[in-house]
Amino acid sequence: MRAPNDTLQTAPAVSWIVMRVALIAVVAVGAFALNPLVGWQWVAVILAVTAAVLPQTFAAWGGAACIVIGMLVSEPDIGRAMLAVLLVHAIHVLTSLTLVIPAGSRVVLSALRPTVIRFVLVQAIAQPLTVVVMLGMGAIEGTASWAVVAGGGAVVAATAVLLLAAGRSASAERRRG
Repeated sequence: MRAPNDTLQTAPAVSWIVMRVALIAVVAVGAFALNPLVGWQWVAVILAVTAAVLPQTFAAWGGAACIVIGMLVSEPDIGRAMLAVLLVHAIHVLTSLTLVIPAGSRVVLSALRPTVIRFVLVQAIAQPLTVVVMLGMGAIEGTASWAVVAGGGAVVAATAVLLLAAGRSASAERRRG
C-alpha cells in the first residue's frame, strides 16, 4: 500500500546529455560558420566531442580557439564578429555547466534561470561593444594592432584583479577559521 506522499515530482528537467550535445552543436556551428579552414573546423568538432565525453579536459575552449583562428584569417565583418562573441560566450557557459553537472543527472530548468539571465545580460553589453569596436576599426586605419594590444592588456588587468580578490578572500577565510 502506498501513502499519498510516496511519490516525488520535480519541475521540468533536462538530462545531462542535452547539455553536452548542446556544447557540441554550438562549437560545430561556430566552427563551420566562422572558420574557413576545413582542418580547423574538424579539430574544433573533435575537441567539442572530447569536452562532452571528458569535461575536465577543458577541450571545448580549444574549440573556441579554433573559431577565433578562423576569425583571424578572414576579413573583418560586423555580423561575423557579433556571432563569434555570442558563440564563444555560449561555449564558455556550456563548458562551465558540463564541469559541474555529473553524468547521469537531470537538471531542473528553473535552476538554469540565473545562468540564462547572466548570459543575456553579458550579451546585452558585449554585442553593442562589438559593433562599436568593429565600426571604430573601419574608421581608423591601423587600429587592429592596437586593439589586440588593448585587449591583451585588459585580459592581464582582469586576471590580476581576480587573483588579488581571490588572495584576499583566501586570507580572510584563514583568519576566520
